[in-house]
Amino acid sequence: MKKIAFISLLLALSSCNKDASLPEYNFDPVVTAYLSPGVAFTLQLAHQQSTSSATFSTPSLDSLDITITTNDTVYHLVPKGNGLYTDSLLVLRSGSLYDLRFAYNGKIVTASATIPSRPANVTQSATEISIAQVTSSTTSSFPPAFTDPITLEWSNDDASYYLIVVQNLETFRVRIIDTTSTTTNSLSTFRNRPTISSSQDINTVNFTYFGKHRVVLFHINPDYASLYDNNNNSSQNLSTPSTGITNGVGIFTGINSDTLFLQVDKE
Repeated sequence: MKKIAFISLLLALSSCNKDASLPEYNFDPVVTAYLSPGVAFTLQLAHQQSTSSATFSTPSLDSLDITITTNDTVYHLVPKGNGLYTDSLLVLRSGSLYDLRFAYNGKIVTASATIPSRPANVTQSATEISIAQVTSSTTSSFPPAFTDPITLEWSNDDASYYLIVVQNLETFRVRIIDTTSTTTNSLSTFRNRPTISSSQDINTVNFTYFGKHRVVLFHINPDYASLYDNNNNSSQNLSTPSTGITNGVGIFTGINSDTLFLQVDKE
């Protein structure tokens, strides 16, 4: 279950190699790696896109000697094609430090990340809520009368960063607001801004579908949280150079999580 939630986060947040706002082309690679405990190491590389009309020569993304060093052991990642590198023997662990190193276009690219601890003592104020559906034929109010927020609480003695991601799990989704003017691409996943608090509300107005939802509380590092400030309040744009990557851009960071569930019923 944790692996599914982790994949959902990557799908929602990692989109870095097709962004028009990349900094001036400087031959540095785009690195994307979210280190989560209990899964094999995976790293995605991409070329920067040039903002000019000039043609640049870039090295192959699938023939690099990429190493990860942790606990005095060096792992050589295996290329899988299209810039993807993995190592099935390198199982990530909470609290461990991981050092990335490889040569790219005459430069040495380095980065380091530690996987934070799993969120502790996580509770939620409700596991089930009811919301009245609004359709073109109903007399329900618009917008609907949403219930009070759901509050998540957890231990956070060191004021580190946490992020809440909520995902609808239904195969056949029923909209809360289902009128003739309803957009056809309502999001099934939403997230709050990172917080250093020990609690945060999930506003029910953000729910777009009825049914079962996965509520994932991620413990994240400051470099990941800073993306929300550097990229128009969204982490979907990873073009801003990360201070944790030398001679590269993107994100190389650790995350950890705990998962809860919430049922949204039709009133």
